[in-house]
Amino acid sequence: MRSHQVAAETITALVAATVAGLALALPLDFGWTSETSALQRDLLAYTLPRAVSAGALIAMIAAVLITTLGSPVAAWATTLGGLLVLLANHVFGHAGEPNSSLPTMNFIDSLAGGLILGALGAAVLHRRLPAFGWTMGVLISLLLGSVNPVSRTGGGIEATASDHWHAGDVLPIWMLLLALVLVGFGFLTHRKREAEERLSAELPLAPILGGVVLVLVTLASAEWLARHGDTQAGIVLAVATAVGTAIVAAMLLPGRDGEIVLLAVGLGAVGAATVAAELPAWSIPLLAAVSAVGMWVGSRGGGPAVSLAAGMALGVLTAFTADSTRAWLIVGSAAVVSWLIGFALLSTRPRYVPSRVLGTLVLFVPSAVLGMRDYVSRGHYATQSAGSASMCAVSSSSTAAPGWTSALVAGGCLAGIYLLRRSRPRIPATTDTKPESPNGAATSG
Repeated sequence: MRSHQVAAETITALVAATVAGLALALPLDFGWTSETSALQRDLLAYTLPRAVSAGALIAMIAAVLITTLGSPVAAWATTLGGLLVLLANHVFGHAGEPNSSLPTMNFIDSLAGGLILGALGAAVLHRRLPAFGWTMGVLISLLLGSVNPVSRTGGGIEATASDHWHAGDVLPIWMLLLALVLVGFGFLTHRKREAEERLSAELPLAPILGGVVLVLVTLASAEWLARHGDTQAGIVLAVATAVGTAIVAAMLLPGRDGEIVLLAVGLGAVGAATVAAELPAWSIPLLAAVSAVGMWVGSRGGGPAVSLAAGMALGVLTAFTADSTRAWLIVGSAAVVSWLIGFALLSTRPRYVPSRVLGTLVLFVPSAVLGMRDYVSRGHYATQSAGSASMCAVSSSSTAAPGWTSALVAGGCLAGIYLLRRSRPRIPATTDTKPESPNGAATSG
């Protein structure tokens, strides 16, 4: 492929992955959102984690199907179709009314975003620079999501509910149109490429099963700890579940591809405990640059185990500084996490494209640590009736608990990498960047 084509594909992957990541991770937000009912906004906040998880599963399934098919045309056509669905959803949403169903439109947004990320990953992740652009776009969308956290409404008072919701049109139409044009050119460029010959056309179910187990159990543990994050037994169970499902998913992936899943689960837990609930907008370019540097260093030869060990240390530091309000510490911790995640994602080299898709998109799925952090910030509310009166009791929880829990999860994932390496032989690296299928056949998106 010529250098200008590689550059164009890298820019396309960056822009389209950023758009799709924002659609997947952030709640749908139009100009009329603040005027809708409190019920609609509460339903949107309640269903958002499930919509994100569904989108991550769609991404994994799309990547497996398209990689098995081996057709670049199918990959770019699916990406283009996902963007068209996303654009239609936003065009109709902007023209909608306050009584429109926000949760339904948000589910469409997340599913379309996941489809785009999975299909685009199958199209570009077998080439180094476009893969860099795809990963960078995913990380930028995660950082932008930290600037615009999930809006919350409280009190159930209709007259003041709009004060808790700030409509911002986070995914503007012009960005969607730009991504659509770039992907359209990519589709036209690859429309005459033929599917590569494969040794087997069987659909590999093990990676899909691993993704389903990982995403659903992670979501379930997050939702449970968001309601019951005050018991040590529950925390231990959540840590064991997070680490156990990560190891199971890693073992279901071919070769040592599962390393990226263990890295994402461990460092994602550290990020959930460390990164502030709302970052200042000025920090996003800085954090994106730090992530890019980490990716560059990781691509030149990294150590996955080292990044998890550093993540454990950061989790412990977060536990000791949980109540600090110093800006340099908050932004500095976010910068360290950004560097570590960028470094980790490029330090491991999965030979099967869907493995990288799963390992990257699991960062979007709410983790057990995030659920515990949400619980700690709210406390446990219990309504007690005494005659005709009622009161709301709040039990305080340790703000250091998420930090300690994230360190335990990272440590468990580090042990998982050791087990994976002991049970799977190393495949010699080659200059060919094409990934391997689960059956050992070279595949291409």
